[in-house]
Amino acid sequence: MMNSESASQNRDRDFVAFVRGVGALSLIGASVALGIGQFRNDALAAFTSANSLSPHGRTLLLLTLALGAAGGSVLAAALYLPRRTVGGLRRLLWVSRLLSPLVLAGLLPGFLAREAWTDPLKLVLCLTAFLLALEPLWRLHFSAYPDPSVRRAGPPSPFVTFIRRRARDWAGRFPSLPSRLRQNFPMLPRLPTLPALIAGGMAVFYIAYMSFYTVRNHHRFNTFTWDLGQIDNQFYNFLHGHPFRCTALIRGGNWSELRNHAEATMFFLLPIYALAPRAETLLVLQAVLLGGAGIFVYRIAARRLARPTALAVAAAYYFYPPLHGAQFFDIHFQPVAAAFMLAAIDCFELRRMRLFVVLFVMTILCREDISIGTAVFGLFLLLTGHRVRAGLVILLVSLAYFVVLRFIIMPAVGTWGFAEHYRHLFPQGDSTFRGIIRTIVTNPVFTLTSLLTAEKLRYLLQILVPVAFLPLRRIHLALSILPGAYFTLLTTGYAPTLDIGYQYSGYFIPYIFPASALALADLVGRHPGWPGVVRQRSAVATLLVATALTTLHWGAIPPRKAFHSSYGFVDFEAPTAEQIQRRRDIHELEHMVPREAILAVSDREMPHVSHRLECWNISLGFQGSDYVMYGKVNPISVDTVQYEAAMRAGYIKVAERPAVVLLKAPPRH
Repeated sequence: MMNSESASQNRDRDFVAFVRGVGALSLIGASVALGIGQFRNDALAAFTSANSLSPHGRTLLLLTLALGAAGGSVLAAALYLPRRTVGGLRRLLWVSRLLSPLVLAGLLPGFLAREAWTDPLKLVLCLTAFLLALEPLWRLHFSAYPDPSVRRAGPPSPFVTFIRRRARDWAGRFPSLPSRLRQNFPMLPRLPTLPALIAGGMAVFYIAYMSFYTVRNHHRFNTFTWDLGQIDNQFYNFLHGHPFRCTALIRGGNWSELRNHAEATMFFLLPIYALAPRAETLLVLQAVLLGGAGIFVYRIAARRLARPTALAVAAAYYFYPPLHGAQFFDIHFQPVAAAFMLAAIDCFELRRMRLFVVLFVMTILCREDISIGTAVFGLFLLLTGHRVRAGLVILLVSLAYFVVLRFIIMPAVGTWGFAEHYRHLFPQGDSTFRGIIRTIVTNPVFTLTSLLTAEKLRYLLQILVPVAFLPLRRIHLALSILPGAYFTLLTTGYAPTLDIGYQYSGYFIPYIFPASALALADLVGRHPGWPGVVRQRSAVATLLVATALTTLHWGAIPPRKAFHSSYGFVDFEAPTAEQIQRRRDIHELEHMVPREAILAVSDREMPHVSHRLECWNISLGFQGSDYVMYGKVNPISVDTVQYEAAMRAGYIKVAERPAVVLLKAPPRH
């Protein structure tokens, strides 16, 4: 009786498993067929965004869907029916697990139709749901692989034995080149492994690609006074003995720029800028720094992950859309600081403390607010109990530097120029940075409600979706988003801080990628053995899919027609003949202006002539300038108003070209 009941239960269980396997393969077949059918649609974008499809086309799509489901059922029958045994059922379930990620194949065409998505919030929410559903499916997929730690019964087949023996023979006869070099030249340093070479190749590609296209973007007049012209002018003044002076922004003397930002690292970069003091040098310099930082991402990941997995993390860095947005928006010290901080973390892990101190100082000197991020890094070390003393020193030094600079030195120079970015967080009667902190500390509920907007949700998801939410897998790793959140999500009424096309994503970059590597390693640590490997591989596969989809929509690699950065869209095409001639004319007219003269320049032309001591932004007024250079192609309205006022004030045309005109101030009596 007991045997009969047990057999009946086994049959019921096998039947349920059979139905589950058939259903899974039918669903997979239908989804794959739906994806193929959508790809054959010439108007995929219109179909995705507006559901536009003819009745005949819809009928064909439904037929394709039904055929796909039938094909999945046929495959299930072919796997099970020949033997109708437990082995056949296992084979059916194994194939269904192996193919399980294809359940979502029908969604891919819609996600790949870039033109269909005009609302970034809708897109990032859909991608979030897609990735959250995808990772468990990857887990089913990788669980179908055999556990390598489990030895299979019986000796290997004669064919496998033959292949292994021949491979050992060939390896003995022809030792690898690195092995021969190390034997013959023992003093040579250890040659890099293939994954390290691939990581270096990605770095070289990124540097070359970004240098070429950011300079080309500059030559197409897609850079402006805000901010390439200003930073180039400040570098030039620094180079000629005028520290923290930027006449393109503040028409003051030395140190006047400190009321705006304290970008002291500029001093250490002057030798590079001095090689070719102009804006193009700064664009290439930023590409070199950010490209080289990816190597440190790989090194940090490779110490705790398998080399291919570390490469995946490095690839996610190089294809990270917010990094591309910061890269193409001129040069700024948030992404520059990110490069130095990643190098500093690498040295910290290797206990090269002298070099770490140098890089740490270079990091916090990039801007007055970067030390908030390094303070959070020190706090992370304290809370996790990893090198507590070092963490305490980093925390205290960072906070002391920030307090002294932000609340003592900079206010002594002048009024803070970015107060309006946080105006909704100012307490009554206090519109200072100190007031913001008071609001956060004394009214956390109000601060929290200020975060609950659609724009801030969209921005935060655009930061986290490309890394598949890895930094949020553990509470202590979530600290990695705190520095960036403080300087972006807390702002009110200022759109650029919530736009990945600007430089503000640089606050997140040096922390979320090391956190992602730690999260991947933690998956194996918390789930020892094969289950942990399966979870890690699933997370890596999801990371790669997230990187690919977000780069497709928001990234700059490969070139595309509509990459958003800062004030508009980047055009990857070569400069037109008109633009080339326009640059020549600008430089020709600029050479007519004595180097000691004050030149007021319009917005689009400023970055092309800002490498001079006195280069004023005409939008702030022309009065007091010796010359005015005005661009006639797409000028901003305030520049036109100032140019016309200069003409009425008696400024004389010195020279005129089709796209630019040079005025000279009337004689002063």
